[in-house]
Amino acid sequence: MNSTENGKSTPLSRSSANSAAHAGHRERMRHRAEMDGAEALRPHELIELLLFYAIPRRDVNVLAHELVRRFGGVRGVLTADEAALSAVPGVGARAARLLARVGEVCAAYADLRAEDRPLLGNLRAFRTFACRYRPFVDGEQTWQFCLSYEGRLLLARPIAPGRAWAEGEYLRGALDDALSSHAYSALLAQFVDDPQPVPNEYDREHTPRYARTLFQVEVALLDHLLVGSEGVYSMREHRELCLLALEGERAPLAERYLGPPPTPASRLREEESAVDTAFDADEPQI
Repeated sequence: MNSTENGKSTPLSRSSANSAAHAGHRERMRHRAEMDGAEALRPHELIELLLFYAIPRRDVNVLAHELVRRFGGVRGVLTADEAALSAVPGVGARAARLLARVGEVCAAYADLRAEDRPLLGNLRAFRTFACRYRPFVDGEQTWQFCLSYEGRLLLARPIAPGRAWAEGEYLRGALDDALSSHAYSALLAQFVDDPQPVPNEYDREHTPRYARTLFQVEVALLDHLLVGSEGVYSMREHRELCLLALEGERAPLAERYLGPPPTPASRLREEESAVDTAFDADEPQI
């Protein structure tokens, strides 16, 4: 039977069109991941990319959204057991098995590489790191550093050019980074041209606001550091950062960040060594 009758599309023609659209979408997604890296993808897109390999001939965009919503993010999806994943309509045993295995591989890799990540959960270490990072920054930029529970660096990426770092388009990406990296805490470093920088009214208004936003997804904003050509200003050290996200169970993070490292001298040497290691090459290892 022809795919059209009397000039009208039939189910066969519509099915072919949908298949072509899905194929084009998948190809574009794979191309983005190849060119920009998986970290450029949003949480549901990472899950969608994985589902391509288990569900080859179906649009999985809605399913990826549902998985991220139901399990609370990429980490929740990849750490869920197969039975829980299989219970989601549309997943199936094959996709559940793939997601669970990928989660196990990611966990093993994270454990293997954890010791290579610099420890930045202390103001002294972060100030040193940010000052040495500054030559690698192109002009005035604001960067976000996502940290693990132990304070090790998980992800470092510029979130905005210039000084208007808190616009919605920028903070949406920053929030996605915090979620997709499974950050326990985060740091902002605003690299500026001023020799001795101080926060302006824009920074004083939007930094606490972003801290509250992160608090809603259980991420603590430890500090907003302004890094100039000759000096550094810590909004946390000067008590200009909202402490809401550091109350309750995250209160120890505040003490650990502002106070001396809570470990013996050997651990302090390890932290300093980790910072140095990040700058051994021509570019920082992040």
